Amino acid sequence: MLRRLLWTGLYGALGAAATIVSRRTAARIWRTLTGEEPPTKR
Repeated sequence: MLRRLLWTGLYGALGAAATIVSRRTAARIWRTLTGEEPPTKR
């Protein structure tokens, strides 16, 4: 039971970190290519 909980936590943390890194990378590429701020959700 504890191993399953640890696995779920690790998997979730890595997923969240990958999302943050990919969004920052995409925003940096967007600024480089267009010279503008990336579009945001409203």
